[in-house]
Amino acid sequence: MKKQNVIITVALSAFLLAFSVAAWSQGYTGGLKGKVTNNYEPANGLRAVLTDMNTGKTYKTKIDKKGELYFGGLQPGETFILEIFGEKNEVLYSRGGINISGNGEESAGDIELTKPEQSGGKAGGQPFSATPAKSKKLSKEEQEKQKADAAKIGSMNTLIQQAQAAMQAQNWPDAEKALKQLIDADPNTTRWEFYKALGDAQRNQQHLPDAIQSYEQGTKVALTVASGTAPKDPHNPNQDPMKAKQGAGQMLNSEGGIYVQMGNNDSAIAAFKRGAEIDPDPAMAYYNLCAMEFNAAKYEDAAAACDKSAAADPNKAEAWFFKGAALNKAGKGAEATEALNKYLQLQPNGTHAAEAKQMLTQK
Repeated sequence: MKKQNVIITVALSAFLLAFSVAAWSQGYTGGLKGKVTNNYEPANGLRAVLTDMNTGKTYKTKIDKKGELYFGGLQPGETFILEIFGEKNEVLYSRGGINISGNGEESAGDIELTKPEQSGGKAGGQPFSATPAKSKKLSKEEQEKQKADAAKIGSMNTLIQQAQAAMQAQNWPDAEKALKQLIDADPNTTRWEFYKALGDAQRNQQHLPDAIQSYEQGTKVALTVASGTAPKDPHNPNQDPMKAKQGAGQMLNSEGGIYVQMGNNDSAIAAFKRGAEIDPDPAMAYYNLCAMEFNAAKYEDAAAACDKSAAADPNKAEAWFFKGAALNKAGKGAEATEALNKYLQLQPNGTHAAEAKQMLTQK
């Protein structure tokens, strides 16, 4: 069944190149958060604007029901002005000189827009001055540390850009070099995408054992993010558990493809099984598992895996074909006929159409 092996490899490689560049391209950024109250109640719905004092670029957000504001994706090392506007577009609060170090989220603190009256026992609406209290002055050591942090983040963002450009140009050696430097500079990162990209670059150079090691490490990191057990990462404060779970499944699927190249079918099957159990979209992993088990003459296992692939993606025609072929080998004619007809319905002129029709006429 050499033909099926080729299909597996091509499907995995196409998937790999489509995913490798886009998923990890965002560099290290900072954020700003704060809590805004109006007469000590959450200032729901007010508009907040953050302006980069160097470039003039603005970031806009609305204060939520809890009175909280958040700006993400801020450039480390820049200085910003924070303004909060009322319903008539009047400035209720303004503060300049906010520095973003890049070490995760900076805090604007608690912002109270109105001051309760002290007479009559009632809360009033006397506004504070638009000029807030002075922020704590940083010591020389703190300033130096902030500058060093910003410089480090800038250097790491440069490495991300270099790796991304190299991968887009399919310059795998340069991509591998930049990604290794990036991971060495931040060894405790929760950005599993870096390990996946490194594995992709190594695999495209046929550095297969190295790629397996990178995918394994990336899977380990991704699963801690997915389970919520990852340590706090100031360079990655907004971790996405669902994307991490999907990434772990994809890395295991790629790992299985490497084992196919190496002729290690048992390890390939084990990797595809792990990937299928983890990935929220397991159609590809189950399809690859089905084809591998079919090649190994484990026909009932193959049919079960292809059934799961088709359940995850009913339009995946190849899964229906391999399911039908496996059931046919297992002597389950009626079920095989149903699966093969489904394949022909989806792909009447597909790669396996002639084989499917031949199996149907032999019944």
